[in-house]
Amino acid sequence: MNLTPRQRVVAAIEHRTPDRVPVDITPVADLYLKLKEYLGLTFHEEIKPNLAMEVIPHPRVLEALGVDLISVKLGSGRAPKPPARTDGLVQDIWGVLYKQVQQASGSYYEVVHSPLAHATLDDLEQYPWPDPDVPGRLEETAAAARQFYEGTNLALVGRFGGPIIETAVNLMGFENWLMAVASAPEFAGRLLEFITDIMIEMDRIGLEAAAPYLQIFKVSGEDLGMQTGPLYSMRTFRTLLLPPLKRRWQAARQVLDAVNPSCQIMLHSCGSVRRFIPDLIEAGIRILDPVQPLAAEMDSAGLKKDFGDRLTFHGGVDIQKVLPFGTPEEVAAEVQRCVAGFGAGGGYILCPSHNIQADTPPANIVAMCEAARTYGVYPITS
Repeated sequence: MNLTPRQRVVAAIEHRTPDRVPVDITPVADLYLKLKEYLGLTFHEEIKPNLAMEVIPHPRVLEALGVDLISVKLGSGRAPKPPARTDGLVQDIWGVLYKQVQQASGSYYEVVHSPLAHATLDDLEQYPWPDPDVPGRLEETAAAARQFYEGTNLALVGRFGGPIIETAVNLMGFENWLMAVASAPEFAGRLLEFITDIMIEMDRIGLEAAAPYLQIFKVSGEDLGMQTGPLYSMRTFRTLLLPPLKRRWQAARQVLDAVNPSCQIMLHSCGSVRRFIPDLIEAGIRILDPVQPLAAEMDSAGLKKDFGDRLTFHGGVDIQKVLPFGTPEEVAAEVQRCVAGFGAGGGYILCPSHNIQADTPPANIVAMCEAARTYGVYPITS
């Protein structure tokens, strides 16, 4: 049985047994260029990294690696550009300012100005919130989705509105945000509501354009965990954070149920999030990314045992130690570990437990993909 990548992903997220475990990757720009060179792919393409420096790999790169998924992002349309700056900073649509910083592991954008750092409730009412309804955005998104769907056999992941909580963090600054969560929950909740309204509208535009083509809809990144445990208390999660997140997910589910009910909703959250998983499932999440293996309580076998009948796991390959610093043989062993823990009975898409960073050897990415084809064939054996 040889499935196409799209068929393979659909089987996995429907908890049917595919021919092999599907594979996904998301590289940062610096790494992507090195990977293309390593693969001997010299074709020209216009690379457009976002503020996280991640790029969507070209289908030819994905085919060379044996990767099964590709992302469709919201088109920029004819959005008005922020005023030109002479200080080298970059402003996003929310008014947050970033500086590009060269680190040892690559180049990244870091927040240097949070416009709502000292805001009041009245300031939120007067703030110039971005307008999602940009001319040409829907048409541009639809064209990209149709091109990927008809021109490749890859599974499509829709990624339209951005994160809710991380946007609040960027608007306020992390310390100010945590202080507001603890001491001014009314303010924090109102900020989340403003952001949620905009994200729902961005999702709506993207889904209206691309929903019929999607196999997965990713509701962006809402980091709820740390390395050692949850970032928020269960009370804060349930009373402050989950209600706006759930409102967004249910709005997306309503659109999908009307045009593409088989498309499943995926949430990205780094860190130790096991304690939140029952609530996430109840709220409509069916795929969990990135399953950070070195975080507390994120053991693959335990997660699969307790939640594998209700969740598909997307991720699991360690990017903190093994993928950047291990040998190809150690990478292959890591793939075996992931497949043994998550792979039985479908419900697993193998990929690194976050964006692949620039300090990762391209040979290790190739080793990961090759190991998935070797050890991820069903029936899975330990």
